[in-house]
Amino acid sequence: MLLSAAMHPGVSAAGRVMLSDETMTWGVLLLLAVHAGGLLLALRAMADSRTPQGSLAWMFALTLLPYVSIPLYFALGSRRFSGYVEARRRSSRCDSQLASVTALVQKRLAPLSWLLPPGRYERLRGLQNLVNLPICKGNSARLLVDGKETYDELIAAIREAKRYILFEFYIIKNDWAGSMIKNLLIERARAGVSVYVIYDEIGSHKLLPGHIRQMKKAGVRIVPFNGKRLFLTNIVRLNFRNHRKLVLADGRMAFVGGLNIGVDYLGQGHLGYWRDTFLRLSGPAVLEAQLSFLEDWHWATYGDIPELDWESAAAAAGDVPMMLLPSGPVDSLNVWQTALVLLAETAHKRLWLTTPYFVPSEVVANALQMAALRGVDVRILVPRKCDHRLVQLSSLTLLPELLPYGIGVYAYNKGFLHEKIALADDDICTVGTANLDNRSLSLNFELTALMCSEEMAGQVHEMLLRDFEHSVPLRPEDWESRSFVLKAAASFARLMAPVQ
Repeated sequence: MLLSAAMHPGVSAAGRVMLSDETMTWGVLLLLAVHAGGLLLALRAMADSRTPQGSLAWMFALTLLPYVSIPLYFALGSRRFSGYVEARRRSSRCDSQLASVTALVQKRLAPLSWLLPPGRYERLRGLQNLVNLPICKGNSARLLVDGKETYDELIAAIREAKRYILFEFYIIKNDWAGSMIKNLLIERARAGVSVYVIYDEIGSHKLLPGHIRQMKKAGVRIVPFNGKRLFLTNIVRLNFRNHRKLVLADGRMAFVGGLNIGVDYLGQGHLGYWRDTFLRLSGPAVLEAQLSFLEDWHWATYGDIPELDWESAAAAAGDVPMMLLPSGPVDSLNVWQTALVLLAETAHKRLWLTTPYFVPSEVVANALQMAALRGVDVRILVPRKCDHRLVQLSSLTLLPELLPYGIGVYAYNKGFLHEKIALADDDICTVGTANLDNRSLSLNFELTALMCSEEMAGQVHEMLLRDFEHSVPLRPEDWESRSFVLKAAASFARLMAPVQ
């Protein structure tokens, strides 16, 4: 103001005061507008947030600190992922070509559906109806334990593919492992194989543009999950991630599990040994995995439908009844949470769960408590050292809510445990990408293979027994002996669980 007056000596002191008053008036109006916007968004948060705790947190933040909270709310507060079409459940309102392919797949799967035996298996019918996909008979499955075995199988399947490769990962890194996979996909594309790649923009934020250009130049069709949509619309979707890890070769073989692409997953990162599990499958369930990829590709490319083989996978390959559970923020009813609650409610003998991130919803925690009270052996296996400190702190606050009910919580000591496994009794097991935290339960796109097989459940049981050998049970004193400062930090981290 003084500088302006010096440059323009004709401006009087009264004019300077008037200008200052006018600036103050606009400033006050702007502040009032921000607070009014915060109040309006607080009302929206009250109606739209996924949980009562989330509603209260957003309401307080938007009311008291609207300057910071409003942009955060637009980025992190949205409850629904709009625009994504799931033809399996909304064929009447989706792209006609996608609906036609979906109808064809469902028609081929119908005669391959497993007739659910009476009793607890009948409870699984709700999951089938929820995702509109059946538990199919005639599948084969093989557990792939840890990075080397998984990478060896993935590389072999990619090299043997003759027609097309579908490749979808949350994280693709630029290190030597990522470069090895990149060069392999480029090689297959130059050999005439159609290669389709989806990566998540947040998980793969360090993926260099040159890495992507090399693949495109060689003929690989590689796209980010959210495509090149308007900047503001992608900001709104910032909190939603495509956490799926899926590889399909020629419509005959599929792979799903917890590993991403990078040296960390081979045990060569800063966390050391990386404990993880993938599943190789063939048979009719491949059709379900392929349909999940197609829906993601349709979204990422604004409606493109690649020509895929929907016949070969229908041939029986084994005797494992199996279904794929796609879940995510487009669910009308939370699929992964529903599956966990269903397993807890129907388990009679055991329910063992492994996850690197354990901050379950109240619904899931209550289901686990009730299962333990019925006498079910409920165990949760988590890593001793974690790559997300906030999540680890949040998990600590759960010990007083779990241990008194007889739920065993074990810390894995050999390295970093990243597998996502569920074992219910001696005949139901899951392998997939979904954790037991708010992201996997509400925000992330996930994919889980559910198997109703004593043989596969037996293999999972033996695998988990070996994992428990490298684990120690957590005790009440693991929480009670903590300092006040750490308890306060853990409690604060728990409050932040909806956006961790």
